[in-house]
Amino acid sequence: MVHIIFWINTEIELPVKKRRNYIEQISADTFLSGTNAITENGELYNIDGNGSRVAPMIYGPEQVIIVAGINKIVKNLDEAEKRVRNYAAPLDAKRLNKKTPCSSLGYCTDCKSPERICNDFVVIKKQFIKNRIKVIIIRKHLGY
Repeated sequence: MVHIIFWINTEIELPVKKRRNYIEQISADTFLSGTNAITENGELYNIDGNGSRVAPMIYGPEQVIIVAGINKIVKNLDEAEKRVRNYAAPLDAKRLNKKTPCSSLGYCTDCKSPERICNDFVVIKKQFIKNRIKVIIIRKHLGY
């Protein structure tokens, strides 16, 4: 039996159910997700609120499939961080109705807000298991 977990918005779920879903993601056969940025060297750059999206990328599922639009491609890690802090994260904080400076200003202030969604900064450069992470780039602008 194939066990596939898709990353979905679980903000409205109860904390216990939410935690159970996060644990299931680690043990899934396949984990499907997006990414915040992809460098021209193939590095994946992600900022996450509690690590539930990036943890399965790093370890757990036998296969990780990342789907991203061409708008996620940046030159290097510096541009990746700027893109996420000053574009993707503020839009996500606003979408999630977080009371953070970035959700109203539109850019990161490296705040100390209790609702901050930029807590885990993860760069994936390589994996020990060859071809574990597969990246599919769609020739369209997808997400933010």
